[in-house]
Amino acid sequence: MVVWAGVILCGCSIKPLKDPIHGPDYQVRNVYRREHLLPVNLRRVAVLPVSIKATTADLISGQRALEPVFQNELTKASRFETILVEPSRLKEWTGRESWDAYDDLPPRIFQILAERTGAEAVLFPHLTEYKAYPPMAIGWRMKLVETNASAIWAVEELFDASSEAVSNSARRYDRANVKNNPALEDSRSIHLSPSRFGQYTLQAVLETLPSR
Repeated sequence: MVVWAGVILCGCSIKPLKDPIHGPDYQVRNVYRREHLLPVNLRRVAVLPVSIKATTADLISGQRALEPVFQNELTKASRFETILVEPSRLKEWTGRESWDAYDDLPPRIFQILAERTGAEAVLFPHLTEYKAYPPMAIGWRMKLVETNASAIWAVEELFDASSEAVSNSARRYDRANVKNNPALEDSRSIHLSPSRFGQYTLQAVLETLPSR
């Protein structure tokens, strides 16, 4: 009788997964790394505000929604100490509230940021695309530059949820990171949440930073 009870209990504990994910993950490939490791003397990085090229309603909305998500994911990446530069402070120092690394930068911008923040490098985050309704799409361009203007790392990637591989990776990220009861959580719901999808894209991008 005891043996049969054990068999019954074991059988009940094995349930088919209600939220299967089939197929490959998405790989971030458009990455430049000068070295696999960060320079040993790089400890502090001045992090500029997320910039956008065009002041469209979508990009402005994405900039506002994803700035705090970006800052949080960068902290979780734990590669270096981050010195967040406020837009008002950056405008006071350089004449603008945000800069893309591929803009025509002021000649003394790196020297100014090094003097004002004590940082050894500057991180330029740029939001290239933001589509908040399904199928969602978020694009990032980032560049990490030493204060002597030497590039350490750069990435540019578009995450389009209509791609099967992107969808798979986002859902696997959601399944691994969402703290809700897994029996109640459907990983496909990440495709309805711009903030959660944004978390996935930022984790994927920042994972390509050189290691410490």
